Amino acid sequence: MEVNLLAEFALMAGALVAGMAATKMPEGYRPPIAEVDWEGFKDRCRAEHNVRVVTDEEAGVPVDRTTPGVYGYTFAASFDNPVPIFVKPAFQAFEFHRLPDGEVVVLGCVRAKDAELLEKGEFVSLRLVPEPSDEAVVPVTVHYKHIVRSNNKVSRANGNYIEFDVKREG
Repeated sequence: MEVNLLAEFALMAGALVAGMAATKMPEGYRPPIAEVDWEGFKDRCRAEHNVRVVTDEEAGVPVDRTTPGVYGYTFAASFDNPVPIFVKPAFQAFEFHRLPDGEVVVLGCVRAKDAELLEKGEFVSLRLVPEPSDEAVVPVTVHYKHIVRSNNKVSRANGNYIEFDVKREG
C-alpha cells in the first residue's frame, strides 16, 4: 500500500513539473540574470510602510483615492491616469502602496546602474518592471512625489514596464 502511494505521488509530481515546463511565458519575457529575494523585499516594504492589502470593497479604486495605509496590485501602471488597485497579485502586476500619510509609492525592479543613480539622488530615466526580470534585478520603491515626468512609455510586453524620469529629494 505504501509503495503504491509513493508511486502515485511520483506520477503526480512528474505531471506537475511537465505542466510547469509547458507553461508559455509572455512574449519578450527574460528571466532575471540574478537571484532576488523579491518576496522578502515586498514584505519588508509593507511592514516599513505600515500598509495592509486592500479589501474587496476597496478594490478597483484608484490608488490615490483609496484609503491611506493600503496596498494593492495593478497591470495598468501609469502616472498620467488613475491607477486602480486590486486585492490579488498576478504575474507582472505592479504593487502600489498608499502610505498612512496619503503618499503613493510603487514597488518594482531596475537595472543596477539605474539603482545607483537613484540612490545618489541624481536625475535618472527609469524603466521600472513589476518584478525581477532580465537585468532589472534591483528592488526599489519610487515615491510619486519624486517623479519629474512620465515618458508615456508603457509596455505590456517585454516585462510590462513603465518609463519615467525621477529625482529623489536629498
